[in-house]
Amino acid sequence: MAETSIDVPMFYAALDQKRKTQGLTWRGLAGKLEISPSTFTRMAQGHRPDSDTFAALLAWIGMPVSAFLRGPEANSKEPDPMVMISSYLRASRNMRPEDAKALEDIIRTAYGALTKERA
Repeated sequence: MAETSIDVPMFYAALDQKRKTQGLTWRGLAGKLEISPSTFTRMAQGHRPDSDTFAALLAWIGMPVSAFLRGPEANSKEPDPMVMISSYLRASRNMRPEDAKALEDIIRTAYGALTKERA
């Protein structure tokens, strides 16, 4: 078995977040991407999508495959979530830079408080 694999729960959660943001149902998303709706049911149960479907979903979500890989071949250092959030906020065409910074500050404060409790 391969030592590097897709983190299906994390990938599914990212898809779910973007789906909700765009106001789509799972069936609506499947239709938009021309894939089987059962793909999402299987992913919710932890099953990996086939390679063509994975590629289509990655393209739709706009994130690199490396963000969803786990194992020794994947990046050994976990990406900083705040760096990722900041880059996405600042890349948004729908957000002014000052608004992105304000939202980033709110998220950083909440993230810091929540991760501090677990440390």
